[in-house]
Amino acid sequence: MRVCIIRGLLDSPSIIQYADQLAEGLKSYRPEIEVSESRPPSPSRLPLGRIGRGAATHFVRYAWYPVQLRTIRADINHVTDHLHAHLIRRLQPQRTIITCHDLTTFVHPENITTTSLFPSITEGIYARSLHCLHEAACVVAVSENTRKDILRLSRCTPEQVRVVHHGISTVFNDNTSREQVLAFRRRYSPDAAQLLLHVGLTTPYKNVESVLRVLHALAGQKEHVRLIKVGQDFTPAQLTMIQDLGLGDRVTHLGKLETRDLVIAYQACDLLLFPSIYEGFGWPPLEAMACGTPVVASTAGAIPEIVGDAAVLEPPTDVKKLAEAVAGILKNEDLRKQLIAAGLQRAKRFTWQRSISELATIYEDVSKLATVRR
Repeated sequence: MRVCIIRGLLDSPSIIQYADQLAEGLKSYRPEIEVSESRPPSPSRLPLGRIGRGAATHFVRYAWYPVQLRTIRADINHVTDHLHAHLIRRLQPQRTIITCHDLTTFVHPENITTTSLFPSITEGIYARSLHCLHEAACVVAVSENTRKDILRLSRCTPEQVRVVHHGISTVFNDNTSREQVLAFRRRYSPDAAQLLLHVGLTTPYKNVESVLRVLHALAGQKEHVRLIKVGQDFTPAQLTMIQDLGLGDRVTHLGKLETRDLVIAYQACDLLLFPSIYEGFGWPPLEAMACGTPVVASTAGAIPEIVGDAAVLEPPTDVKKLAEAVAGILKNEDLRKQLIAAGLQRAKRFTWQRSISELATIYEDVSKLATVRR
């Protein structure tokens, strides 16, 4: 069987991670499958200014790249992000699978209206992709929660949408040397403060504001805590909030880390705080669990489905309950050990080998049906 992995233009880090794991996993676990990849050139570094690069991106996405895809001859085409569902118009729909990671844009449209230079254009791009989604032979949802959103917001049928959870990389584990962990703590907690961790973007649905309010609430209770932020830069409004709440000396932003350094951060911090308003899947809680770090997360989106009973869950905007949950773990060693043990077991259920096996089954089913219909 020949499978072509079709990447998109300017994919987010999580989408790139998914496509990379898919390509590597197929080669490792299903070597009998012949894997090829297609990806468009990126205009992001062209000296055209933000508006010029936006126009170039639009041209590549909707004119140049679709034409190039007409030459693909594979048994299965796998579009790795639903944002590029429009590409199906240049592929063989009966042989095309599209992975839908989340429909955040439609569930929480403020993520576009507050971050895009041209919100109406961006909304149109997402709407166009959603409109094409039902034309695929199969849509892979990364969680049951995402599947429900797909069925509610698109023209896909229940039989068309199948759930395949992500795996997590085996590099996320609790085997990092103790000296590296201690070095991290000496650097970022020289006064022996307890360290809260947040990993990810700072867009509205990530709810970083609740993270900062929880830190402020704990500081007001004389808790000796600091926040380590990994990932996207704080927004100007969030930076103002940090100063207004008097948290400047309690917050450290590390930016994007290499995976090995992220593992150290997970293991060195006392707790992951992840109160997202919405998640289609949510890797950080599972990564933290795999590294032996307790998790406090929200009851929103796919998070309860993914973490099960191995984390403490509270409503994403209930700062009081979130702060109580964090303080409870920091002060209760028995609860901490219980969550660590449960998290390690939970994380073991999400492997790329299992994900690849389930995807390969879908490939086979779609290929057989396409052959019959030919």
